[in-house]
Amino acid sequence: MHGLNVSTREITIFLPGLTLSLLVARNVEDLITDPADEDNIPLWAEIWPAARGLARYIWENITFSGDTVLELGAGVGLPGLVCGLKGARVTFSDYKPEALQLCMANAGLNGVKEADCLLADWRDFKMVRQFDWIIGSDILYDPKFHPFLTDIFNRCLRPDGQLLISHPGRPATFNFLKEWLQENGHVVAEKLIPVTTEDPYFPHYDIYIHHYLMRPTQAK
Repeated sequence: MHGLNVSTREITIFLPGLTLSLLVARNVEDLITDPADEDNIPLWAEIWPAARGLARYIWENITFSGDTVLELGAGVGLPGLVCGLKGARVTFSDYKPEALQLCMANAGLNGVKEADCLLADWRDFKMVRQFDWIIGSDILYDPKFHPFLTDIFNRCLRPDGQLLISHPGRPATFNFLKEWLQENGHVVAEKLIPVTTEDPYFPHYDIYIHHYLMRPTQAK
């Protein structure tokens, strides 16, 4: 596809009552330049089960009506796309330009017009805007990123903003939610969503969804 720096293939994502076409990397292994450098492992190039679960939760439960949404670690943008289809103005963010190219291409492919993107590393996140929502699928997998994400949540989420996190049951994520989010926000919903993928070896996942309304006295 014109304007993309990565070879792609088109896949179909099915949600109840919604069919999406998404561009993903044609061959993820071709993108690995140094297996020892975790910053260059192309995690952004695939649609992970946590993104599928978060997309389904959003599709079935939320209408945004012009709210602003920041998707952290957007990858190819599946949850953010669904936000756009439910009435949000979406900002896709990732630290890889190729990911954001795919996000914007997928937005165009699925008729999402209220979308822009931000190239940013969590460790040096210079965004000064505040958003009505921040969403992220499996972004709390590594405790070394937790201080940076805490800062982003504090700075970039409006008072009374809402936070949506999904993950496949990672202890590090549960620990973060218990230690920080439960002190700073009210639980709106916590759900378990079954996800089925095309992987013949690991086709079934249970994805945890955590939906928080932040307390105005704590949000910054």
